[in-house]
Amino acid sequence: MAKIILENIDSNVIKKLEELAVQHGRSLQEELKHILEQVTQTKTSDTVDYQEMILQVQEMFAGRTFRDSAELLSEDRER
Repeated sequence: MAKIILENIDSNVIKKLEELAVQHGRSLQEELKHILEQVTQTKTSDTVDYQEMILQVQEMFAGRTFRDSAELLSEDRER
């Protein structure tokens, strides 16, 4: 298994991570592994959700045309 060395981490961050580890009954190393596993799993599922949302928005606005926002702002300033 790979080893990772992190340097120059703010002491407040370390303190908060240690507190989280205690709350979850883990060592600091176990807590960091858990956080990294959660983040990598979440990112994959979030990406799929975002792709679905993008498709829904594209369908909502399909076939519609919109004016240039610079023109709208210019008209608004002239009032």
